[in-house]
Amino acid sequence: MSKPSLREKANRVSIFRSRTLVCVVENPNLINNLMGIIRTAEALGVGKIYVIDNGKLKLPNDWQKMRDNPKFLKLSASGIKWLYVKKFSSTSECLQHLAKKKFTNIGTSPHQLGKKNVALSEGKYTQHHLAVWFGNETRGLSQEVLDACDFFIQIPMYGIIESINLSSSASIVLNYIVEKRHDFSIRKLSKKSQDKLIKPVPK
Repeated sequence: MSKPSLREKANRVSIFRSRTLVCVVENPNLINNLMGIIRTAEALGVGKIYVIDNGKLKLPNDWQKMRDNPKFLKLSASGIKWLYVKKFSSTSECLQHLAKKKFTNIGTSPHQLGKKNVALSEGKYTQHHLAVWFGNETRGLSQEVLDACDFFIQIPMYGIIESINLSSSASIVLNYIVEKRHDFSIRKLSKKSQDKLIKPVPK
């Protein structure tokens, strides 16, 4: 039996991709961190990556050009070839795009931000359209994003070092959220199946 091609494999796994879950990275400093997030997001079946690049990373505007870049392919372990990445030149532009699509925005931060802050395990992630924001490695999320988010996620930490690398943080958060959304979808489908089996007794 012949080994399936990458395209055949991509077609098979596409049904598991959560197209209504978007990971947004705001003005990352390091291309390695962004490509690490893309690699993780593709493996987990996240729908899309949106990245705000104010010019520091010099990303092409076109995803097709990104996915043909040998450096990006290597750093993302080919993840960028299979996961759609959209570049925005400003945070405002990205927020407006998400608003049109009726996405709920939630942010990630290791600090209390004055809004609703929850531990990762306590958040609700089953909104139909969900955008999860990750901020700059040193400054975190901008005030514009802080104002737009419904709530903020914190990863519980118990060590002396109270910070996690951006790419690692995204891996932890996205893995948890994807699992919760899959569990919710499975329960929903199961309930629909049960409802079909239960027929009303004729009087």
